[in-house]
Amino acid sequence: MLGRKAKEFQQHPAVCLEDFVPHKNVYRQLEAKLDLSFIHALVAEHYSSRGRPSIDPVVFFKLQLIMFFEDIQRDAAPDGGGQPELGASLVSGL
Repeated sequence: MLGRKAKEFQQHPAVCLEDFVPHKNVYRQLEAKLDLSFIHALVAEHYSSRGRPSIDPVVFFKLQLIMFFEDIQRDAAPDGGGQPELGASLVSGL
């Protein structure tokens, strides 16, 4: 017998990351003080005008800063410990 599953979508309340990150968070303070507008001009010559768009170099640089501050090793095997900092997600734009 051919059955059909009815699609039942539940409404989820809108959640804003801003509400979960304290105003005195170190990443919020860093975002307010650090001007990274120079990065696009610095790396522009290394990017092609053709092909798929790349990750924003400012976002990439922010991710590198987060990895440094959180002491995240790029090649380390994930151990499942620790939760990512919400402030880092807010600042990096991810």
